[in-house]
Amino acid sequence: MMTEDEFQDLAKTENWIALGAWLNHVVQESETYGFEFPDDALQSVAEIRGTKPASLRNPMSAAKWLKSNRPDLFDSKPDWLAMMQVIMLSRIDRYDPKKAHEIADAVLSGELSQAETKAILDQARLAEKPAVVVARGGFGGQKRARDFASNAKKLIKQNANDVFDTRKTLTVREGRTFEPLATDLIVYEGSQPFAAIEIRGPRNRIDPGYLIDQLARAALLLRKVPEVLYIVPEKSEYKLDELVAIRDKLEIEGIKFGTLPEKRSLTPGDLQLAK
Repeated sequence: MMTEDEFQDLAKTENWIALGAWLNHVVQESETYGFEFPDDALQSVAEIRGTKPASLRNPMSAAKWLKSNRPDLFDSKPDWLAMMQVIMLSRIDRYDPKKAHEIADAVLSGELSQAETKAILDQARLAEKPAVVVARGGFGGQKRARDFASNAKKLIKQNANDVFDTRKTLTVREGRTFEPLATDLIVYEGSQPFAAIEIRGPRNRIDPGYLIDQLARAALLLRKVPEVLYIVPEKSEYKLDELVAIRDKLEIEGIKFGTLPEKRSLTPGDLQLAK
């Protein structure tokens, strides 16, 4: 196992590509570094660097994209390469791969400024499924998210026993009692927490880093409750298959994922659990 001094030296790496590549390995193999969960490893690195764990997602995401799309730069790890340029180019690639290929050299070399690259990213984002973007954006998107959460909460509160398929005496309360974590609902059996309910409404897009953050959050909740049920909209952009694959790879037991349709009147049968 790596010594503490060696770990600290790697955590202080100044080259963002080297740091991101190492962090991706740490997350995948956290147990070999002496951490029970990937989130614990990121927390440790963040403390060493004097930053927040969320800030480490950028070098991780950018390094991963660079390794897959520009292995020459990934291998050489030039200090002059701007991380934000890579991040924006990777996002353009998600919306318009052809455009990303056309401008890659100009973006990565700095010939295109960050402002110019950001403008291209905005155009690419709006060009893909504009009706969906408009429908989910601004106040309309916020209302959809609020409505989805409200309807899901109502379902759980009125049908907890059917949802969890148990004859135990269950009660449901609004969350935000597990400091420092807030959760949407907590299901109790008597005075003991039985499960935590995490509800996520529709989003424009889901970044890979967001999925990791959500899984890490659910894993932390498992320290307080035996089970976490993570609910998202049916036919949404949440990639539950990826979350399930990561959960199984990390051998995290106790997290379940489910979907609900976006409608006002819900029944227990509407809840579809991922395998």
